[in-house]
Amino acid sequence: TCGPTVYDYAHVGNFRAFLTYDVLKRALTYFGYEVDHVCNLTDVDDKIIKRCNEENIGLQELTNKFAGLFQKDLEALNIIPARAYPKATEHIPEMVQLILDLQENGLSYKAESEDSWYFNVAEKEGYGQQL
Repeated sequence: TCGPTVYDYAHVGNFRAFLTYDVLKRALTYFGYEVDHVCNLTDVDDKIIKRCNEENIGLQELTNKFAGLFQKDLEALNIIPARAYPKATEHIPEMVQLILDLQENGLSYKAESEDSWYFNVAEKEGYGQQL
């Protein structure tokens, strides 16, 4: 599942999603399904870098603090933890390679107004069709 961007305290709106995942996981488990839940942590983005600069703090120090607080909040809400919580910074080379692969296959485009790449849904055959 998509986890938090760990630069600030999580709020009730954030936890609505995690509670939903928890209910679904509990239901699937109850009905005999094996659930392998992985929840990513976004530990680098513009908001995080801005916060680090404002507080004159290192990226890992800031994100580890809020990742830890997030875990404590999950526990307080009795949410069954995911099997793993991979951090974005641990997978930068894989993300770069994915973008390069998408580019090579004509499935991405660069925004003119910014230095970002996007998935080109119009070029992906069958994208958006009901399964």
